[in-house]
Amino acid sequence: MDEKERFALYEKVFFQELDRKEKLYARLSMPLAMLVAITTFLSYMLNKAPTTEDGTSSIFFWVFYLGTCVMLLLGALYFRAAWTLRDSDRGLPTLVDLETHRRSFSDDFEKYWDTPEEAEKHFKSLLLNYYIEGATVNTENNDNRGVYLRSLANYVTAALFLSILSFLPFYVHQQEQAKNDPKTAATATTTNALR
Repeated sequence: MDEKERFALYEKVFFQELDRKEKLYARLSMPLAMLVAITTFLSYMLNKAPTTEDGTSSIFFWVFYLGTCVMLLLGALYFRAAWTLRDSDRGLPTLVDLETHRRSFSDDFEKYWDTPEEAEKHFKSLLLNYYIEGATVNTENNDNRGVYLRSLANYVTAALFLSILSFLPFYVHQQEQAKNDPKTAATATTTNALR
């Protein structure tokens, strides 16, 4: 592999890792929406949650409810970890900075090199180093993002499952409460009649 092919390969890998980063960030939107939806669902259930005096359904409710909260917390931590990797990603300097480097090499080539071609070659090696360093750091970050995203998906799925399990005793408790409290049943009947 000659120098030109190597330069093209490193440039290609650098831009592929930038594209991969954007695709991984796009995949964060669905787990975030699920985290918000589950949190909303939990806040709804918390308003009408059974107390510990309400029997075994309340014990199951609180076990599953608290398990859901733990899974949401862990999922949120993995979301944050995936999101904050953005701060350590590497890119190229601005075009103004690159052009300033190139001009200084071209204008001052006689200080360091014999010909302007050597200055141009040195500029290409500087650009190649940016590609190598950026692709390396971005590859490591993208691999970590993928791991965090997988863990995030697992915890969100577990939170969804536990929230459904917590809803079952919640629903049983609500049905028992409606049977035992005639005032609530009368209000429900009146509300249904008004509709």
